[in-house]
Amino acid sequence: MEEVIAEVLAKGHRARFTATGDSMHPFIRSGEQLLVEAVDPRALRRGDVVLARLERGLTAHRVVRIERRGGEVVSITTRGDNCALDDPPLGLDQLVGRIHGFRWRKFVAIVALARRWVRRCQ
Repeated sequence: MEEVIAEVLAKGHRARFTATGDSMHPFIRSGEQLLVEAVDPRALRRGDVVLARLERGLTAHRVVRIERRGGEVVSITTRGDNCALDDPPLGLDQLVGRIHGFRWRKFVAIVALARRWVRRCQ
């Protein structure tokens, strides 16, 4: 599937796929259809949801940190909304695209911080 998505995006189209797992619950639920689009890494912002090639396979997680050098993106750190830990930083070669339609940055940041705070207090 990874190759098909990469080919579709390279031709300037968006690709649709079905999410599995609960790492982004409740914002992305298992079985939900997602639309991924090609993205220039310089256009990414904290809070965007990206599709990346991780060790476990294609993964849609939220950008929590972007490392830049000289105005260029050198690595991106992601984390699932339902996860306590960040994913290892990924290189640009691992970035597949941005999930279209998930730009609730401020709201998601507040919810994520509140959830982390509640976990620590338990």
